[in-house]
Amino acid sequence: MADLEREVEALPGLAAELTCAICLELLQEPVTAPCGHNFCRDCLSLYWADDRVGLSGFSCPQCRCHWAQRPELRPNRVLCTVVAGLERARCNAETVGKAEVESGLTVPCDACPPAAAAAALRTCLTCLASFCAEHLEPHQQSPALRSHSLRLPLPDLAQRRCPSHGKLLEFRCCQHGDCLCAVCLLDHRSCSTVTEEEAREKREEELKVQQKTVEYQLIQLQHSLELVQFQKEHVKDSSLTQKSAVACEFAEIKAMIEREEKIAASLFEEEENKADSRCVELLDQMSAHLERLKDYKEQLKSVLTHTGGIAFWKVVADLPQVSLDPPTSQQQVEVDAHKLVLISKAVSTLRGKLGQQLKFSLDQRVQQLEQIERANSKRQTAAADLTKSPGCLPDQESISAGPRQPSEVSNPSEDKMSKSKKSKNKTQDMRQILVSNPLGIPGRPSNPSSASAPQTRQDYMQYNSKVTFNQRSAHKKLILGDRYTTLTVGEQLQPYPDLPERFFNCSQVLALQWFTNGRHYWEVGIQGSSSSFWAIGVACAGMDRSGSSSRLGRNALSWCIESFGAQLSIWHADQQAILHVPLPRVVGVYLDFEAGEVAFFSVGSGMFLLFRFKANLRGQIFPAFWLSSSSTKLTLGH
Repeated sequence: MADLEREVEALPGLAAELTCAICLELLQEPVTAPCGHNFCRDCLSLYWADDRVGLSGFSCPQCRCHWAQRPELRPNRVLCTVVAGLERARCNAETVGKAEVESGLTVPCDACPPAAAAAALRTCLTCLASFCAEHLEPHQQSPALRSHSLRLPLPDLAQRRCPSHGKLLEFRCCQHGDCLCAVCLLDHRSCSTVTEEEAREKREEELKVQQKTVEYQLIQLQHSLELVQFQKEHVKDSSLTQKSAVACEFAEIKAMIEREEKIAASLFEEEENKADSRCVELLDQMSAHLERLKDYKEQLKSVLTHTGGIAFWKVVADLPQVSLDPPTSQQQVEVDAHKLVLISKAVSTLRGKLGQQLKFSLDQRVQQLEQIERANSKRQTAAADLTKSPGCLPDQESISAGPRQPSEVSNPSEDKMSKSKKSKNKTQDMRQILVSNPLGIPGRPSNPSSASAPQTRQDYMQYNSKVTFNQRSAHKKLILGDRYTTLTVGEQLQPYPDLPERFFNCSQVLALQWFTNGRHYWEVGIQGSSSSFWAIGVACAGMDRSGSSSRLGRNALSWCIESFGAQLSIWHADQQAILHVPLPRVVGVYLDFEAGEVAFFSVGSGMFLLFRFKANLRGQIFPAFWLSSSSTKLTLGH
């Protein structure tokens, strides 16, 4: 459009230079006389016809230069090309003019009679008037008018005129937000003023930034909607798992405890309804916010695309006020899984002591178990504090177990020589314990925690859980793709907003999903070179997001298997043990809350157990990932 505008501006002056002095039309097959003037071939031939020249010789029709012999005329190739280009530009201008007429955007010429005004070809910002091709000639031929500023026809010329002074509104006051003419500018000498074009460009840039922010917020809000939807499904899954276990217990004693079974089911449904109602409320709030952002996006698009001139400021002033702040982190919604587990334990106890237990209601028995759990928790906390007291060395099995029992605490009166020996052999003992878990036979992982533990990959796939990456926690170097199931490292930092749950030091990301009970299994595919840098594991919700302790396995709230170059190792509580096994291409992760296990497998033609942690799993446990190789890609649900 800019090239066409420049061509159209040059049309009148260029057409005058390429006009034949004989026929006064655009040159056709131009030829050049020896004096340098150009004419149409046919026009000059007719002028030099024998019946008109006689014996007087031949002369130039324009400068009267005389030649005794008829000059040889050769076509001017350069002028032929220029004339052809001029005709194309004129056709394009006519096409644009027709389009403007059809769309109702034609600006009438101010010099023509109002009843028969022709379409304006240019608008003069100095004269504040629009002119057609005929009335535009003085601006192109008169030296006094050539300095006037000509533009494509402006339909809002009347709005660009100052109502007080009749001058062009060329400036804008930043303090008052008013458009000013040259006279008005004197009243705003103390204000900061810029040209109207500069102010418009700056405001358009601000609106474009808002538009990008709105688009990003739409993505974030959509992601949050998916999170709440998962929470809604997770609520039902968590409830159904325990309800099925309770139903099996009640099947043996159904005749005696039909009333108790109804009470237990109602308690599950009550917890489910509470969490479900919270999910529905969050979904309604986010959906309403999503619709507001979509409407505001369309309004911004309309303003930036179709609004021009002074009307731009009026439309901008009428834009609604919409909050563009990033959505706050969503509160976690879930059923009280701990309470559901206590209900299951209470029902199991009923089998042996049915007659005695039926003296009390189910709610009373649950409250009694809650008091017992709180008392046990306090004792474990006291034991952990005692373990951390000065003079006590950490137990060598701390990496594969949760809080130690009081009997495991070192004796403060232990002699210094024994302490020194333990300290020197700490790393060696750790490595012996960690590597003591041998690889299992294909299809049959070794050392199952119980007889009911899965034995084959098919058994583990019964607990397969959907896992996707959470963009709100991803480090800005990481790129999430394929609906949040692939993870790669980008060359530049991504424009993610700064959120409390985002990792800032380590290129890590947590999963969108979390688990609080039951058994869960997922697989991660690894594509890249044999020497890559990645880690796959699980982490508690309270793990740090910045600092050296935020790295997977470098704290007591995360467990992982890590590939550092060609070396494979396991990490927990900032302690490492190397695994002398080939690097896996697919890693299977198994999480068992009841058994307190986190297991990692190499999945191929069979399943090989890489390592199994014994851990005290409480609260929300998230799948976690670290990736530092730009040539490596992690894929969930491989």
